Amino acid sequence: MPLPILARLGLAAALAMPLAGPARAAIEDGYDPGGAPVPTTWFERMDAAARQADRDYLAGMRPHHAGALTMSEAYLADPAASSPILKALAQAIIRNQRFEIGLLDEVSRNLDRPPLVVNLGLTRLSLQPVATEGMAQIQRFIRTPIPGPAAALADPGAPVTARDVQFAKGMIVHHQAALEMARAYHANRAARNGFLALMNIDIITDQSQEIALMQRVIAAYPGNPDSVPLDPSMIHGMEGMGMAGTGHEGHSNPAPAPHRH
Repeated sequence: MPLPILARLGLAAALAMPLAGPARAAIEDGYDPGGAPVPTTWFERMDAAARQADRDYLAGMRPHHAGALTMSEAYLADPAASSPILKALAQAIIRNQRFEIGLLDEVSRNLDRPPLVVNLGLTRLSLQPVATEGMAQIQRFIRTPIPGPAAALADPGAPVTARDVQFAKGMIVHHQAALEMARAYHANRAARNGFLALMNIDIITDQSQEIALMQRVIAAYPGNPDSVPLDPSMIHGMEGMGMAGTGHEGHSNPAPAPHRH
């Protein structure tokens, strides 16, 4: 099941910039509550370079997502965590990215399967399983929404603490690395997994909006956010990516150092 031509044409614009407002997910967006789970295998024509592009992407994005979970869990468990907005965001990150980890693991399992060879008479077509659609239906998963853009401008409900600023600054660096990986996959001429391409639309849309939300929370800190230190060890899942400890720890709007996917 290759990515439709119109979808391919729209990917460049979708991956180049964040969407202005909340949008429906590109993949696995809800399900029919009364429907039976019917998983569908997604096939693509792939060569060795395309498989390697997928393997490289999974090797980076899967542990990176896992790092977002442990960062969020550590924040929620910290008595110094104060911001209701960031707590709601952390809970959404845990639920949504745990589901996405399952999707990435399913892509990995499909890549390990033998290709389907279709005999067309004069030629044979080799189609590689690359993903499984319908996982939300199987798991009865519904994406947890993040707080809207106005949330940080309204009554915060509790003062923003230094721990809140640490979490937001660290997660911004973390999210920016995910945006780089998603855009690097799209820019890779060898990459052709349409399922991952659509998943990257979700990653870029969601995490760009989350970055903007966290920046607003940081701006509400009563002190100087630049004076709040951020230990690189608080940013998880970045090992081998050259992102943590790059000198951006002390900025309220940190940006990761360039890295190569």
